[in-house]
Amino acid sequence: MDGFLNPASVALIGVSRQTGVGAYNNLEMMLRYGYQGKIYVIHPKVPNILGFDTYPSVADLPEAPELAVISVGRDRVLPVFQECAEKGIRHVIVISQGFADADETGADLQRELTETARRFGVRVLGPNTMGVLNAFSRFSTAFLDLPKDPSPPPLSLVAQSGVLQVGIESFTGRIGKAIDIGNGCDVHFADVLPYLAEDPQTEIIVLHMEGIRRGREFLQTAARMAARKPVIVFKTGRSEAGARAALSHTGSLVGEDAVFDAAFRKAGLLRVRNMVELRAVCKAFLNFRAMEGPRLGVATATGACGIMTADACEDYGLRLAPFPEEARSSLENPRIAWHRLGNPVDLWPLGMVGGSFTNVLERTCNALFRSDDVHAVLVIAPVMASPLHDDLRLTETTRRIQERNTGRKPLAFWLYGDGAHEEAPKLDAMDGVACFASIDEAVMGLSATYRFEQIRRKPPRAEILEHPARAETPVPLAAPEDVITGADAEEILRNYGIVSAPSRITLDPAEAVQWADSVGYPVVLKIVSPQWLHKSDRGGVVTGISDRASLERAFSDLSERFRHKTPDGHLTGIQVQKQLAGKELLLGVSRDPHFGPVVLAGMGGVYTEVFRDVARGIAPLEKEEAERMLRSLRIYPLLQGVRGEAPAAIPAVVDALLALSRLAMDHPEITELDLNPVFVNDQGCFSVDCRIVLSSG
Repeated sequence: MDGFLNPASVALIGVSRQTGVGAYNNLEMMLRYGYQGKIYVIHPKVPNILGFDTYPSVADLPEAPELAVISVGRDRVLPVFQECAEKGIRHVIVISQGFADADETGADLQRELTETARRFGVRVLGPNTMGVLNAFSRFSTAFLDLPKDPSPPPLSLVAQSGVLQVGIESFTGRIGKAIDIGNGCDVHFADVLPYLAEDPQTEIIVLHMEGIRRGREFLQTAARMAARKPVIVFKTGRSEAGARAALSHTGSLVGEDAVFDAAFRKAGLLRVRNMVELRAVCKAFLNFRAMEGPRLGVATATGACGIMTADACEDYGLRLAPFPEEARSSLENPRIAWHRLGNPVDLWPLGMVGGSFTNVLERTCNALFRSDDVHAVLVIAPVMASPLHDDLRLTETTRRIQERNTGRKPLAFWLYGDGAHEEAPKLDAMDGVACFASIDEAVMGLSATYRFEQIRRKPPRAEILEHPARAETPVPLAAPEDVITGADAEEILRNYGIVSAPSRITLDPAEAVQWADSVGYPVVLKIVSPQWLHKSDRGGVVTGISDRASLERAFSDLSERFRHKTPDGHLTGIQVQKQLAGKELLLGVSRDPHFGPVVLAGMGGVYTEVFRDVARGIAPLEKEEAERMLRSLRIYPLLQGVRGEAPAAIPAVVDALLALSRLAMDHPEITELDLNPVFVNDQGCFSVDCRIVLSSG
């Protein structure tokens, strides 16, 4: 990646002969940004641009530059790229659009570009990219005149759009380095992360992600570095409309968003949901050390905002710290005995009675910072432009507060009033202090630093994402029409320690009656056929059968129903199964195209798709992950037992999830596996119905 971000020499192909307003000349922009390296300009018709003698072709260059930047029409990209490769240029940025982001012709061109790059050993950034920005070395490949940060921050951005470079203020606030991977035909997130992990100028990493390639490799790379540097992910395309837009923008297939959530969580990445949260979180990491715990002290000029802060804490995973009792006597004023201090600390009455709001604020912040129960402080205060309210200016007060904040705990501000815009930059310039645009943004940012602290204390294990070694390679599963159900599916589950409800499959009603008599009623009857995978939807299940006569009638009815609805279908048999009691769960496996096997747990039964109470985890699962999946379900309190009910055997469900994880890792040919329902009671966890779908061929 150093060849992209710190090239000693660069060739520019497709530079406009025009300069100035409206030219969008990337040579002009590169010079204005301050690049000091050697520049070669290739132009077949113009002898000189901006004082640089041009070369008619790449082949005419006196040496192979470290980097080439191509900005020509898409139909000319491949011939120019071929010239670069043959010249020995090993890093190429393709600015041009119209590839996989456009149409099938463009997708074919992109495939050819990728194949040519691999054949010559050339690394490609793009196509459809703004390129790179390095504020430390004053290098930019943009065709826009981007602002230069005089003191570049240790924040590096990897994006799939140039808008995050152009709109820095609206996204990350500031940038030290930026890499726009565009369509990502070659260089992708998994290539950039290892470089940034070791880059001494990068302390914070931000990813703007529409789609992913080599997802498993990306997770392993991210997990290895997640505890060293915060990795903030702004994943877009969460909605169906957003996914379609991403496909047209960069040719990215975004996948199922809930799976991305599970993947990011497993790798220790910090996901943000929107631009507001992205900016708040970036500001917090740029200005603060991480919160060491979740408890927040709040000093506010208005009780209403204290309530808003309490709500925000609940929304974003922080808690209000207990008020430090040792400070009560020094802060409370006997002239307003009715004013009882707590957290949030309502300062205005004390300031008005004591004669100085800022004095009360200072003493309150000092008391909060001294408390071991307080991990950060949020100040909510007015700042007015009128000289009549100069007593509310906070710069000197904040400086004194920070001098006594020896633990370097974060100090966040939300300022309101017509003087806030003037005061905020002065506070932002202080070490360990940040002003936010709202209470919610302040809490969002602080919460993200605490989440990172939790990751740092218990880092993700990159090795868990690798396939566990096996003494023997499992025999691949196979079945007619690539679907396994009934007894064959139960045998596979049994081999992995997953218990199924007692059952028998038969075409003989007398055998069904004999079996039911032996195990006891009530029982359930189910049609078993590859044509009736969703049996309940077609009337293929009868429950609550309590005696012989009912069983014989139900057996006959199901047989006739199958023949009537599927005259050409194959009836494997009718399953007679012991009817169990308990809570109904769905357990299963799906195979994500980016991250591989995903284990699912959720509410089971016929309403599974209605309530969609489902948790996901990337296989292989660890015990703690399986437990967290169950705790995240809305149905979880029912599993714990309510209104005198015995709690369900939750450890048995955890064991079943771990078993499904092993099964999915052992058998990559499994594309779907559904256990629905699974009955869980105080005796254990029992699969009632299983369907396994295999990949074709």
